[in-house]
Amino acid sequence: MFSSNSGQFFLLIVCTFLVVMPARAQDDVPETLNVFLDCGRSCDFDYVRRTIPYVNYVRDRVGSDVHVLITNQGTGSGGRNYELKFLGQGALSSMVEEMMYATSSTDTDAERRAGLTEAIARGLVRFLLTTEVGQRIQITVPVVEQSSLPETEEIIDDPWNFWVFNVRMTGSMEGQEAERQTQVETRVSADRVTEEWKFGLSGRFDYEENEFDLSSGTVRSINRNGNVYGQLIKSLGAHWSAGMTTYSNTSSSNNTDLSMSISPTVEFAFFPYSQTSTRDFRARYEVNIRRNQYEELTVYNKMDQVLVQNQLMIFSNFRQPWGSARASISLESYVTDFEESLFDLYNIRFRTEFDIRVARGLSLTTDVELSSVHDQIWLPAQQSNDEDVLLGNKNLPTSFEYEVSLGFSYRFGSIYNNVVNPRFGYNY
Repeated sequence: MFSSNSGQFFLLIVCTFLVVMPARAQDDVPETLNVFLDCGRSCDFDYVRRTIPYVNYVRDRVGSDVHVLITNQGTGSGGRNYELKFLGQGALSSMVEEMMYATSSTDTDAERRAGLTEAIARGLVRFLLTTEVGQRIQITVPVVEQSSLPETEEIIDDPWNFWVFNVRMTGSMEGQEAERQTQVETRVSADRVTEEWKFGLSGRFDYEENEFDLSSGTVRSINRNGNVYGQLIKSLGAHWSAGMTTYSNTSSSNNTDLSMSISPTVEFAFFPYSQTSTRDFRARYEVNIRRNQYEELTVYNKMDQVLVQNQLMIFSNFRQPWGSARASISLESYVTDFEESLFDLYNIRFRTEFDIRVARGLSLTTDVELSSVHDQIWLPAQQSNDEDVLLGNKNLPTSFEYEVSLGFSYRFGSIYNNVVNPRFGYNY
């Protein structure tokens, strides 16, 4: 659905060309627009180019007339809310348009891409009016009888009362003469999201079994992981929210038979929540009250224990014309006394990801994750054998973790990107 001030009319913009070759325009009126479509995987670029062929598509915002920036975020019902920003460049830099488009969880891919493409076409109309193509736009507004419009009560009448449920289960088997693998994945969720309250309950369970026929005999490996996460959050204005979360998990690789926690939590958004699709900067604090039951005796000589943990998270996400930037830092510390300092058991995790357009055609990407790990209280007292470690069944002790990725891309040549040629386009 599209946002509309009146909500009474469906505006249909039909762009038709009245002649095959354009008439000669004045020197200061361009024939059409150069459009940079910045939507990542949100849109089907080939479909957009076929459906809106009356503009030139360029590969970079530098040199474009209009930068179309599309961001999206999920809705409580399982759909997506798309925010479209049309940012004029160069001579059109004073022109900015914004539009919203929402999809339902039951919409097909074809319906979603058709609706989003129509939203793009509508947003470009004002910019097209500055070009020669704009002189050939025809606008049609069908009249809708008042009696055929749904009443407000009918629009908001929801027999499910905003509840959304999802169940998914997949299984796979693969193998060869000396190697076999079986996997089962289960996902379930129940959610109810309104402006005032947000409730979510989700669970997953993964089971993986591997067999290898070696010269010394058959080696069999089983790895299971599962968790259940629940949250009840109350909106406290444009910047604050508070609530309760619960988390339970089991993990053979982390020596955890069952872990359960309940956590009061509070969150502050430095920018209003309504702006999170383009700029998001938040801080969240919670106190975890947790009980762990282990499969094997731990290095602290425990099979069952109750713990209290502080957790502070700060994270940001910006999507702007210059690119995108995400960063987060998480600080966790146990306050249970293990005959040592209360804060000797802690974990600090930092992650940042950038995708920045430096110049025309040149982009730099970074993805860095660093962790200082001093809270592996689940480590078994007995040292894991080499076989379990190599098969991924057991994790080794460590005081740090890191992952670093750096890269760049440089595209040069013609700036135009109008042609769609799908030949030999699929590789399986």
